[in-house]
Amino acid sequence: DAGMEIEIAVRKYEVPHLFTPETLAQAAALPEKLRATDRRNRVDLRDVALVTIDGEDARDFDDAVYAEPYKAGRGKGAVEGWRLLVAIADVSHYVKPGEALDEDAYERATSVYFPRRVIPMLPEKLSNGLCSLNPDVERLAMVCDMVVTTEGKVHAYQFYPAVIESHARLTYTEVAAVLANTRGPEAAKRAELVPHLLHLHEVYRALLKQRATR
Repeated sequence: DAGMEIEIAVRKYEVPHLFTPETLAQAAALPEKLRATDRRNRVDLRDVALVTIDGEDARDFDDAVYAEPYKAGRGKGAVEGWRLLVAIADVSHYVKPGEALDEDAYERATSVYFPRRVIPMLPEKLSNGLCSLNPDVERLAMVCDMVVTTEGKVHAYQFYPAVIESHARLTYTEVAAVLANTRGPEAAKRAELVPHLLHLHEVYRALLKQRATR
């Protein structure tokens, strides 16, 4: 039968594919959406136009990005470039050391990807839900908030826990089409995000130039 080769591979290489009852119970007890206590002591970035950019067939969205122009100071001390935010899903809020979720995830070490199936490191409620930066829903994240200069150097940075809301789930193909033609149909569909995507592309080019220099 189609798909049987995946079942054979999982067992031949002893890929852990069943969660313990304790892990399933712990995952089931997690809330469906954020509570007031989850937002406590976190920076509120829900109004920032963070977006995820992944392949067409991606199912979980781990990271979101945003960039805007930045300028500070005058004369020799002036800094010009971009403020770049990179938000990563904050799994540590839900998975604590020594708990069942942590022990099952530790045994797996990573998710295992097959052509038509994923053996996840965490139960689906986390991997595709609370720890997936889906668009238009509140999610907990760890953020690196940095200033990147026009030369592509990281001038300053800080890390902090935040609450975010992804403004769009974008694909590489879609973003490439927008950047290739900012007046085209793809750009028209994402008109409010086009300036942010252009800023992200500018940061990318500055970082790429610095990489070439190194």
